[in-house]
Amino acid sequence: MSILLYIIIPLILTGIVLVSLRFLIQYLKKYKILDKPVKRSNHYKPKPKGAGIIIIPVILSVTIFLYNFNFINSVIWIFVCIIMLLLFVTSLIDDIYNLPSIPRLIIQLLCVLITINYLDPSIQEFIKQKKYIIEIGINTKLIIIIFKAALILHLLWIINLFNFMDGMDGITAVQICSFATGITMIALFGYLPYDYSYLGILIFSTFLGFLYWNKPPSKIFLGDVGSIPIGYLVGFVSIEGLLKYDCFFPIMILILFHFLDSSITLIKRTIKGKPIFKAHSEHFYQKKIRNGFSHSVVLKKITILNLCLIILSLIYFKIKIFSLVLAFLSVFIVLIWLQKEKSHDYQK
Repeated sequence: MSILLYIIIPLILTGIVLVSLRFLIQYLKKYKILDKPVKRSNHYKPKPKGAGIIIIPVILSVTIFLYNFNFINSVIWIFVCIIMLLLFVTSLIDDIYNLPSIPRLIIQLLCVLITINYLDPSIQEFIKQKKYIIEIGINTKLIIIIFKAALILHLLWIINLFNFMDGMDGITAVQICSFATGITMIALFGYLPYDYSYLGILIFSTFLGFLYWNKPPSKIFLGDVGSIPIGYLVGFVSIEGLLKYDCFFPIMILILFHFLDSSITLIKRTIKGKPIFKAHSEHFYQKKIRNGFSHSVVLKKITILNLCLIILSLIYFKIKIFSLVLAFLSVFIVLIWLQKEKSHDYQK
């Protein structure tokens, strides 16, 4: 059974995504569903967008399959699939018709509010376990309200940062493959339920198929139809890790590059009075490409960083402070390198 779940099914999924995307690329080109380069773009020719049209339905279908055959036991994953499907549909419409940002944000907020309401029993239990809150006399209801508000902002931000960061060949595929690998390893070491190892392998195998077509020079982009639902899934896993399994920090270490690049960029734009949800080209990785470095060179550095973050995520369970400090230090080193102008390591 392990061979089926960890080898045969993943290979089949990777093959399905590889072949399906080849036909999707042709279809999108035929009907001119393309990402046309603008001033802020990091590509110079129109390219098909919408690989998520294949990837997200594959993930949802196989998740439901695993649940029906009792490979994953928690009904919560069916709820996650429903929310991802809603985000998938609205993001698909956005990719085709370019919806204004306000309606998109309202739908995302609605999905986040539904999610936090669904998780209310876990949130209540999480707060009750923090006995020091009761002991020092803080109003529990007020704490729960503040905590829920923080979770709403967290999930909404994770959803959007995956969309913001999807602006370079291979970057999202590498990040999600790294995240899925880390989640699988954490589950196999016993810090998360085995459900997560199956889901991790599922996500890894689908995005591995996407990476083949998205690696530099890319043939297709993920599109909002892929980045928004997968951002929700990552954010949900991080919240579950916080509320139930004491795995929030190891999970966040896995996406720390994405998180810090987007968050620092957001803070800088806020300070300068620039609109935070307007598309731009001020991310660290975008600046490096605009300084003349190729997508391949930048992606190679980010891939090496993500491999290090997987190791540090696992080390966290033994040496918490050390792994966190080293993870932040590693990401900041890469961010500083991305800020550098052309130098002797310049490559086309």
